[in-house]
Amino acid sequence: MAPRECKGPRLFVEGLRKRGAVEPNSLLPLSPQDSHYLKDVLRLPVGALVEIGDPKSGETFTASISSLAEGVTLSIREKIGTTTTDLAIILLCALCKGQKNELITDWATELGCSEIIFWQADRSIVRLKSEGDAEGKAQKLSKAALAAAQQSRQIRPPRVHVTTSLANALKLLSPTPRDLALICSLDHEARPISTFLTTHPSGGRIFITIGPEGDLTPSESETLRNHGFTAVSLGRKILRSELAALVALVSVTTGTSLD
Repeated sequence: MAPRECKGPRLFVEGLRKRGAVEPNSLLPLSPQDSHYLKDVLRLPVGALVEIGDPKSGETFTASISSLAEGVTLSIREKIGTTTTDLAIILLCALCKGQKNELITDWATELGCSEIIFWQADRSIVRLKSEGDAEGKAQKLSKAALAAAQQSRQIRPPRVHVTTSLANALKLLSPTPRDLALICSLDHEARPISTFLTTHPSGGRIFITIGPEGDLTPSESETLRNHGFTAVSLGRKILRSELAALVALVSVTTGTSLD
């Protein structure tokens, strides 16, 4: 397997093996949307190199543009090595208003989250009408995660979920004793997040919970504590939800905090 190198822009295409596009010189016709991206947005010529990744398996290949006629066709060159991190980060975030959920998704993806779970908190301004409404938002945010993962050259995009309650969000998690489950809290007794990161066991996941701008209700905080979550502080400043998510993720990936 060749060493990991950046060879052209990254593009995710599902089912590469099913489509027979994993052997050298095999051809891969792209969808109209992906063809437009390479041909009209990036303006790549015939012969240009592209990285093709399967978002589910994580397999990545180099390819070159063999044809621009009637859509882009790629010619597979070789499989390339990929680097992964042992640190799995799952962001559990209360739904925000406006475009903030898309912004959080972009940042979380680019900082290497493996999963993002949005839920309708008791104090969330956004109100979901049904699970169908939640699924629609999840699909929209998944597209944002896919684009951010391509831009930042992630091995695969994170899984994105949207649920109508904290209870439903917690059903998506299966914490183990090796995992570190944190609630970013305004409680003055909460210890700095960095003090917990230094004792995190190798191989465990990190769950980060961000409440709405009105903060979690006592009932939500108690529910999280009953599921093994511990309150941590991001510093003395009171941050908006989207900035709190960014600070928490940077703290986890660097092992530091604002204080």
